[in-house]
Amino acid sequence: MSTPQDDATRPKTGGRPRDPDRDRALLAAVSEILPEVGYDRLTMDSVAARAGASRATVYRRWKDKSELVRDAVRMLAWNEPPPDTGSLRSDLIAVGAMYLDRSGPRDAILSAIAASINRDPQLRETVEQVIAEPRRAAYAAIVERARERGEIADGVDTELIADVVPAMIFYRLLDLGEALDGTYYERIIDSLIVPLLTG
Repeated sequence: MSTPQDDATRPKTGGRPRDPDRDRALLAAVSEILPEVGYDRLTMDSVAARAGASRATVYRRWKDKSELVRDAVRMLAWNEPPPDTGSLRSDLIAVGAMYLDRSGPRDAILSAIAASINRDPQLRETVEQVIAEPRRAAYAAIVERARERGEIADGVDTELIADVVPAMIFYRLLDLGEALDGTYYERIIDSLIVPLLTG
């Protein structure tokens, strides 16, 4: 998991040093409240109340709600190396299991901010950097290893196909408001991705 935005990127405010535990408590409050009320109804005051902090404590750390939510999204970063099981299909299924793990708040938070992403370019950029780009990189790494093993058919546009699964996941989650389940994911892999890659 990533850490909140580096203190060095924020203006110096003086006074006591920042308390990382307080930062984490405030961001945890954001993660709890967003799925409950959505982005538009989230307020700095509600975050402060949920975390047992003052309004001033929140504003000393984040200038507005957008910046606060962007730091909460950064906490969702997935930094695990892509699986290497020895076969294309197994790798794709394994990485899908990682992405479809719903033990944390990721999908609920992304659903809660889906409508706001198109209105807030900075929020959209953060989601792209933290969620979308690592997913594309993982699928690209899996496909490249499969090419090295000789599993990929000649002439296949692997770069394009490596974008397909993350795009479908995001389409269902952000546009349709539906999480992708494991059964549907395997159908995509078996009916579309593996046949396209292996010919």
